[in-house]
Amino acid sequence: MSSTVQESVMDIPSIAFGFTLGFFVLTGMKIARQSIAMYKRTKRIWNPYPLMCFGELFVNLIFAIITWLYLHGNIPRSFAFLFGSLSLWVFQTQLLVQIIANRVSLVMVDKRKAKHLKIGLAVAVGLVNISVYCVWLPARMEVSATWIHVNDIYDRIEKVIYLLIDLALNLYFLYLVRSRLISRGLLKYKSLFNFNAVIIVASLSMDVLLIGMMSLPNTFIYVQFHPVTYIVKLNIECSMADLISKVVSSKDRTDAIHSDSYSHPTELTSVPRNTRGTSKNPGNFAITSYKASASKGHDPDEISLEEGELGPNGIMKTVATTVVRSEPAVQGDGERGRHSRDDGSVSSSTVQLSEDYRIGAKSSF
Repeated sequence: MSSTVQESVMDIPSIAFGFTLGFFVLTGMKIARQSIAMYKRTKRIWNPYPLMCFGELFVNLIFAIITWLYLHGNIPRSFAFLFGSLSLWVFQTQLLVQIIANRVSLVMVDKRKAKHLKIGLAVAVGLVNISVYCVWLPARMEVSATWIHVNDIYDRIEKVIYLLIDLALNLYFLYLVRSRLISRGLLKYKSLFNFNAVIIVASLSMDVLLIGMMSLPNTFIYVQFHPVTYIVKLNIECSMADLISKVVSSKDRTDAIHSDSYSHPTELTSVPRNTRGTSKNPGNFAITSYKASASKGHDPDEISLEEGELGPNGIMKTVATTVVRSEPAVQGDGERGRHSRDDGSVSSSTVQLSEDYRIGAKSSF
């Protein structure tokens, strides 16, 4: 009879363990592919983004294995086991939050604010981690009934805190994509916006599932769902990274910068000029553009992918300049010299931009 009870108790943890193993393989393949692409671009082995992803991946696997063995009776309850399990959970939460923050920082123009965001999240999550050490360990060691009762309440509160952090980061990402990219005419980022809006539901549903598992008769079974929840979230982040890489490397970089009567190509190109330096179509717009690889050490307005370079081409930034050309006047050598100097300024990447374009350049990849 006891054997039957033991088998029935292990049904749910075994299913959760199986899901963890399946997502471990799928997510590991994605991370490996992204890491190889990143290495080909940077020729560097030590990159923070893949290290965090691999760290999160293997922490989830180890956590799933030891929890299953404990529930199966192969590992006895002890302070060392409980402390080790809780420490793995700390790595889970810290790494995943930083991975999400890394994605958000890609769209942030001010890198100091992005750094402050990551530090602030590390401190906030760290404080929650410390409080769990203070409550969860005494409760699991059954120090007293009071600690057990307090943990039953606070454990759920702590899960809700992480749910709200996840929600806030994703909503902030959506806000930045819409305000910094889509509103500037980069309509191709709508697919990124729509995908993230849908995937928020899947991510938050994992947190809700974890909270729901806490109501099972065996109060430790929900721990087996920690690896499931966080490895699914990691898979979501890897999928987001793949989508970002595809979107930014697509040819349609400047979908609709203007909606005027002139027909602009989707990839802005320079208007040909004749040997005298005047536009072949005087009176029209002369369009110049440049693309800068988003990497560290370039101008401060670029979106750096040092912490998460995605794909062989990386995130590129297109700065478009529109210069209104007047009819060429024939007023002597002095006037022609002035036109020649003007044309030189158009072909330079340091051309004076209008206020709208300067803002747009700082707000896009």
